[in-house]
Amino acid sequence: MATYKEKVGTSVVNYAGNYPGAVEGELWYDSTNKDFKYNYPNVATAAWATGGDLGTGRASMSNAGNAGDTIGAGGFYPPGRSALAEIYNGVAWSETADLNQVRQLSPMAGASSTSAVVFGGTEPPYTSKVEKWNGTSWAEVTDLPSARQYVMGFGITTAAISAGGQTSTFIADADLYNGSSWAEQASLNTARGYGSGSGTATTGLTAGGNTGPAPRAALTESWNGTSWVEESDLNEARGSGLAGSGTSKTSAMVFGGEPPGTPTAKTEQWNGTSWTEVGDLSTARQYLAGSGSKTQALAYGGNNPGGYLNNTEEFTSGGPVGAWSTGGALNTGRRYLGRSGTQTSALAFGGDADGTNGTDLTEEYDGNSWTEVNNLNTARRTMGCGADNNSALAFGGQPSDSGSVSNLTESWNGTCWAAGNTLNNARATAAGSGIVTSALCYGGTPTPRAYTEKWNGTCWAEVNDLNQGRYGNAGAGSVNSNALCFGGFSSPPSTYEAKAESWNDTCWTEVSDLNTGRYGIMGTGASNTAALAFGGEAPPNTGKTEDWNGVAWVEVADLNVAQADGNGAGTSTAAVAFGGASSPKAMTEEWSGSSNTTKVLTD
Repeated sequence: MATYKEKVGTSVVNYAGNYPGAVEGELWYDSTNKDFKYNYPNVATAAWATGGDLGTGRASMSNAGNAGDTIGAGGFYPPGRSALAEIYNGVAWSETADLNQVRQLSPMAGASSTSAVVFGGTEPPYTSKVEKWNGTSWAEVTDLPSARQYVMGFGITTAAISAGGQTSTFIADADLYNGSSWAEQASLNTARGYGSGSGTATTGLTAGGNTGPAPRAALTESWNGTSWVEESDLNEARGSGLAGSGTSKTSAMVFGGEPPGTPTAKTEQWNGTSWTEVGDLSTARQYLAGSGSKTQALAYGGNNPGGYLNNTEEFTSGGPVGAWSTGGALNTGRRYLGRSGTQTSALAFGGDADGTNGTDLTEEYDGNSWTEVNNLNTARRTMGCGADNNSALAFGGQPSDSGSVSNLTESWNGTCWAAGNTLNNARATAAGSGIVTSALCYGGTPTPRAYTEKWNGTCWAEVNDLNQGRYGNAGAGSVNSNALCFGGFSSPPSTYEAKAESWNDTCWTEVSDLNTGRYGIMGTGASNTAALAFGGEAPPNTGKTEDWNGVAWVEVADLNVAQADGNGAGTSTAAVAFGGASSPKAMTEEWSGSSNTTKVLTD
């Protein structure tokens, strides 16, 4: 039998307190508390997060694939049915070749976005037509034995099941497609349509839907390749195009639909025996599409009283999650302060501690605690950027709450601040990104500014403006040719801004909005494709955190303290947030994109 040292690569460490160097699963002895401890990863229980939007919002789409590689086609949006097809790569949707026939309420089977088959549906009237997708184009193939709509389907291109549906009445028919022809199979126990289908041609599941006698059903039937077996009902009866995902008759999920009444956001997971309610969709909807598994799924499109939807939601159960944890507090709490550096090598400078007058204080962070170092030459609320706590740039700001805005620039060499060439446009509460030799300043006040200036290590030059003037905004980016601006306040009309813009060294381009618009937002990140936005005033102050992947903002774990007007440093996976307008103004929190929980062995 292997020893602990052979498995983990080390003997048991004796450490006073929580051991920061512990790897996942490593045991250590806490000599302070006299406990044996170990780390294990935090994982998501079950939650939906924002994904990339469909190009065209619509309901009653066909869908196939998995959560990171799916195809959606057809559907309905005013004024009629659609042949549009779009592919999702796990981040964004892109249009591909249209179906040959416009249709809605047609099931689709397939393992990925490169191989799928769509059958039945409404053209109108209901149809028997079948189309196969090869990754490039759609081709008409052998029809279903009869025309039908509202069918429940699942499987892959060469082994797909069509179950139930409606002709003049709801039907229980089931048929198997082998890639070239259809063969009749054992019928469902209960005729119905509008339900969900998931799994494979030999181990599948149908759930919910509409029947003749009952407007909505909670019925569940599993398929073993030969016959249908009635299983435990859903917790909530629903039809009207609820969506489903899953890989077998023992591992599936359903979400959305109508109970009846209004569309629902409820999600239920199936373990082969019973249904359990888990995290709701962010947006209640019916006639939506879904793909993936029980633990990694995609929900998109559909409609609700608000209209036809283009938003996508991604479901994760059991995946690693990020978390904020408390770090060492600033020696002097303050707001509107400048920032530089990383999670373990940061600089906080300027700001105001009393709500009125700017300060010249500078503090260094080493990943554990803050240390006061030499002051700025000019006390002010300010903004800034830089690579670490040995190199920073402070620019603009305001000496007091009632004072005029500043154009001053100072650079930090690890020991002291030195004056440099001034901004062309004096301003406060702007955002900055880059390093001491390659920086960008954008936005600001008085009145929402769109000004952008580029720093080359010696002087500032005016470049193309933001598309949206704003102040109290945040930014990300490691050099002056690569930046992201997000959030802030704009007017008229007065708006807590959700807009985000990406800088490509020449101009700003609007990209996907934040999920929550806010002023006094904090943010950080290495580039315009990887950033973190946190805190701000929505109003009121919020702890919401959103992760930017270059295409969409995804809500992740909140700050422990709702805070605005502070600042942050680091990357989208390892960041530090500090300061702010609300007590405690000295707060520091550290973000880990994939965090661990420390457990005592006797827990």
